[in-house]
Amino acid sequence: MVENSFGRKAWREKIEKLASAFPAGEGDSLSSLLPGKEHDSSEPRWRFPVPDRELLTRSGMQAGPNEGDPRAVCRVGVLGGGTAGYLTALALQAKVPWVNVTLIESSRIPVIGVGEATTPPILAFLHHYLGIDALDFWNKVKPTWKLGINFEWGRSPDGIMAPFDWGANSIGVLGSLATRGDANAFTLQSLFMLANRVPVFEVNDEYISMMDTMPFAYHLENRAFVIYLKDLAAERGIRHLDTEIDDVKLSGDDWIASLHTTDGQNLDFDLYVDCTGFRSLLLGKALGTPYRNYDSTLITDTAVTGYVDQSEEIEPYTTATTMDAGWCWKIPVPGEDHVGYVHSSAHITEDVVVSELQRLYPSVDNLNKVKFRAGRYEEMWRGNVIALGNSYAFVEPLESSSLLMLVFTIMSLIPLLPRTWGAPNANKVINDLTARRWDGLRWFLGIHYKYNERKHTKFWRDVRETADVSGIGALLDVFAGGAPLHLRDPLTRRFVRTVAPTFYELDGVDCLLLGQGFPAALVPAGEPIGDWTKRKEAAEALTARSLTQRQAQAAFDARPHLIRDVVNGQHSWVTGYGEQRWLQHSGA
Repeated sequence: MVENSFGRKAWREKIEKLASAFPAGEGDSLSSLLPGKEHDSSEPRWRFPVPDRELLTRSGMQAGPNEGDPRAVCRVGVLGGGTAGYLTALALQAKVPWVNVTLIESSRIPVIGVGEATTPPILAFLHHYLGIDALDFWNKVKPTWKLGINFEWGRSPDGIMAPFDWGANSIGVLGSLATRGDANAFTLQSLFMLANRVPVFEVNDEYISMMDTMPFAYHLENRAFVIYLKDLAAERGIRHLDTEIDDVKLSGDDWIASLHTTDGQNLDFDLYVDCTGFRSLLLGKALGTPYRNYDSTLITDTAVTGYVDQSEEIEPYTTATTMDAGWCWKIPVPGEDHVGYVHSSAHITEDVVVSELQRLYPSVDNLNKVKFRAGRYEEMWRGNVIALGNSYAFVEPLESSSLLMLVFTIMSLIPLLPRTWGAPNANKVINDLTARRWDGLRWFLGIHYKYNERKHTKFWRDVRETADVSGIGALLDVFAGGAPLHLRDPLTRRFVRTVAPTFYELDGVDCLLLGQGFPAALVPAGEPIGDWTKRKEAAEALTARSLTQRQAQAAFDARPHLIRDVVNGQHSWVTGYGEQRWLQHSGA
């Protein structure tokens, strides 16, 4: 992977401006902030690739079909709305100019209003790949900022802070382990999370934002997000049919001839995209594609969701709390927090789930139950059907992975989309790549359960004993011999990535295993502990002067240029999310 130096000048200018507003001693100390001696410079190196907008902005990377080709793929039917259906339709319309896209959904199927926690690549996908205006999105969807995940997890009462800048190791993970006994103070962003603040500052009546230098994600209210995407699809000319499918006509074992609707229409397309969610109406039900279950690793199967009153401040992270029979998410959106108790129905009754949820959040209301299963189909692309989102695979809500997987799959699929059925296509490549990604995610989520010793209820005893993490076993062995993995030599890192690919890269594994106290020898520190202490003290001085999320968002509301600078600025990390970072982050 190529590391970059984009944003160094902008970073230094902001640090110098902030330092000028601090008392002399504190201001001077800021130069010691980033990173530790594990790195060789004092600039932030977020391990993103050289800026490359080409992947995000170019259209389809191949020419359209030959004129007059009777087997040309020009008419695409996207079955199902929601985030999967609309993001797929918008991507096809934006990147594959020769196709005509029709989206079919029923207004009788409601959009579930739950919080959606995302990950940093989503910003690049929305604002560069799809070309969604950042200010328009801000005003209409009203996202809040997510710097990472606060796991109330593992033996330590302080849990695990999993910030999105974990690849920077900007304060130093070894120093944090040596002084605190946990890894929660190893990056600047983790300290912002601990302080419940965001990297925005008010200095001499001027607002200085460092949001463009630190990767963050959105918390979204799902209903507002889907409505926005639906309106955008209409503005961009995507055909929309409000109807339901009551029959699927096949032509052979793996080929759909047409769809019949409840209002009497017969719809036929060259390519069908199944975005029907857990129903998997085309890939699963119509084609009967074999299904591979992940229940030997992930045994949760139900979520009870609701809304709770929000505290005075908007937390800049998703919270994941260990519960008696699973875990509970909390996602802050404007005006309220959305929660969901993910559990195993074999270990707890619904009444007890509700009771435990009410003890944790007494104000919880608008309860709703969602059933799911963890696993994937053997093929994502079969015949003239491609399934995206939950129609193909699902694990569970841990690590905010579903929307991220959807985005990676869309971006992988677009350049390999078939132009004609009269020539070989890339379905085997797409099927193998997507299966590996989902399997890697399975193993990564498995270690969240296998090594979480926070509770000792029957659910947690069972899952610690039985959860299958064999697909990542080789990585665990190497980790035990020397942690963290991201500080091991380059050859070892390459070997580990090859034999045990993990969805969130080695930094994510380090954060989780170190936070859970997985037994391991630590690599030697490369500096005196006093150097680490100076950086941490400087970082704490910086975070203490930053704004809360509510204060910062009010400043952004009044200064629209700050919103656009984060997404479109020349030195923004969003702008720099180029092709190599997508591939590295996706586990490809």
